Amino acid sequence: MDLPDTIMGAIFFLIIIVPIVLINKGLNKKRNFFIAKLNEFALKENKVISEFDSWTDNTIIGISSDNEYIFFLREIDENKTQLKIAVNKIKNCFIKEHKNDRKTIVSLELVFELNDRKENIVLEFFKADAKNFIMGEEMRIAKKWKNKIMEDYSKT
Repeated sequence: MDLPDTIMGAIFFLIIIVPIVLINKGLNKKRNFFIAKLNEFALKENKVISEFDSWTDNTIIGISSDNEYIFFLREIDENKTQLKIAVNKIKNCFIKEHKNDRKTIVSLELVFELNDRKENIVLEFFKADAKNFIMGEEMRIAKKWKNKIMEDYSKT
């Protein structure tokens, strides 16, 4: 190979790889910040998070190490949601999908029916908007937590 081809290859490599590395670094920083916020939220209840899942850069769900509480954080623009749900109060848990006319999912929620409340607690996992119009890991994570809660922790 001659020098011009090597230089061109190096330039194309830098044009492609450097932005990907910088974007990943920024996403990891946001994700770690959100994990810290979840742990801080749990510490207010004297709990430690043993397992969690996060998606996008604004939503995270976790469970305390003693399996007593589920903690959920979601921050979209000015809308902030912080919820803790006592696992022993859960009667049922299910996934609710809202679809448009073309049968495309426009929102995805994990819904909790509690023993001591008439209204359900709804955790929004995905909502199609100008920024988020394609669902990624949300369905897999919602199914994982629904199964985990109903099979492993629920005392119905």
